[in-house]
Amino acid sequence: MVPQPGKVEKIRPAEEVLESLNALYMACPDCPKEPALDKGASFARLAAMEGGRKRCSGCGRAPLDLVMTEAMGVLVDHNLRSKTDPLRSIGWPLVEVGSPLAYPPRLGKGELIIVGEGLTKEAAAEIVAKVPEIKGVIRGGGVPGVADLRAAPTRWELLAGSDLRCDVVSSLIGELVIYKHQSKIHVEFPRQSAPKMKILEELYFRGKLTSVADVLAGPGTLGLVAALAGAERVVTNDAWLPAVEDAILNLEANRSILGIEKIERPETPPGEVGGEPNLVAQAEGENIKIEVYFGDAERLFSRAEPTDLCLIDPFPGMKFDRIAEACRVCGEIVIV
Repeated sequence: MVPQPGKVEKIRPAEEVLESLNALYMACPDCPKEPALDKGASFARLAAMEGGRKRCSGCGRAPLDLVMTEAMGVLVDHNLRSKTDPLRSIGWPLVEVGSPLAYPPRLGKGELIIVGEGLTKEAAAEIVAKVPEIKGVIRGGGVPGVADLRAAPTRWELLAGSDLRCDVVSSLIGELVIYKHQSKIHVEFPRQSAPKMKILEELYFRGKLTSVADVLAGPGTLGLVAALAGAERVVTNDAWLPAVEDAILNLEANRSILGIEKIERPETPPGEVGGEPNLVAQAEGENIKIEVYFGDAERLFSRAEPTDLCLIDPFPGMKFDRIAEACRVCGEIVIV
């Protein structure tokens, strides 16, 4: 059955995802050779080629090029793309579990999400129904989320299937997973050498990750890495409710790794964009306390107790001078 947009899916615990990484998206001994198609070539030319572009008779997995070519065929049939358009005109292919890969992925059922422009619900539904490796199709443009509380948020639209995926966050501190409903949260590709993780690693080795606030937290990445580093208290906050909901989801996903024993959820106020900060979740363990707020970062510390360290990870193009000023009640501010 194809998941319906908005349907809540069961998540896999972080330790289960991390244990699967070694074999993730790997070809089996029986897999045909990698097609390695020219993404700039026309669809008509690519569709006429063979070159190993088929599913494996052994493991059943498909090369990414095959999956994208089949999806492109549907868009051509719906007159949303031309036969002269290149394969890359579809949009972004996002694997379900994001982790740096040294090889082209081989995909199983429901392991890819496509983000593209100029798509329709009818075409998206057909893609999800006909191409088994594609989990969901999103119509997107711009960067989803809230950059300015005085302006309307930017939205992507889940056209068919599911948009839930997770990124593996790796650092010298350790690993965890960050789930995102990708139609509502901006894409950050996992990299071997991630600048944000380098900043956190440096702070960790300087003994700074003891009491930490991540005031523009999104789905909670920086705050949860601080918790992984041994911070006794972590405060996360975001003004975009979908991001806050994903941050709470990630408390559950990383529960065992972070030593969380209980998670409490007070009632969340209505609305997708927060104003006055509200505490919407608390997680506690023997050595950790995590508070999740939903609201305006400029007013966060009118509700939350200040921390020793405040991390500010601004939205692309966002002005954050007033947020930085409001965070001066904390011991130290770091722009990430």
